[in-house]
Amino acid sequence: MTVPREDRVESLSIWVRLRNLLGVGPQLLLVGLAFEALMILARRWVSFPIPLTRAYQVVLTLPCVILCAAGIIWFNVTLNLVDVHLSGGKLELLTEGPFAYVRHPLYTTVMMTLPPMVVIWFADWMFLVPWVLTMAVAHVIVPIEERGLVDTFGEEYERYRQRVPALIPYRGAAGKRLNGKFKIERS
Repeated sequence: MTVPREDRVESLSIWVRLRNLLGVGPQLLLVGLAFEALMILARRWVSFPIPLTRAYQVVLTLPCVILCAAGIIWFNVTLNLVDVHLSGGKLELLTEGPFAYVRHPLYTTVMMTLPPMVVIWFADWMFLVPWVLTMAVAHVIVPIEERGLVDTFGEEYERYRQRVPALIPYRGAAGKRLNGKFKIERS
């Protein structure tokens, strides 16, 4: 006998609900910060400076901040995480909005906007290395979170996982639009 999803949510402790709310985000953040710290230390010996004035740094930072804020707002409005995980609201698999493009839109948003700001503000190409390493680690850590999603949503999540990529939008809604835009007509 399986327990209905709503009953499973209500029976969870506040700590489990909080862990479900945060997912692997804190671990990814810590990994990224550790890689950034290593680059700060390594910068003493190796550096690939970018000649940026303070004005350029501010101008280049603005799109990163705007995209990050917009992505986080779009994600939160679509999912309403606090209601589901902390208040015991209805638990359902969302596949619309940002979830039509990637399975983990919050991680994608943060990983695509914050690292460029570090490169801009340290004005050193060397800070691309932690970004690449964090993306690699994310592809290892995210499946851990997805095990819980498969336990919660079962076959429905498995089908969703086959259609939509985890972090980089290359199939799903983004792939359909891209493929339709660049379709080669055969005569």
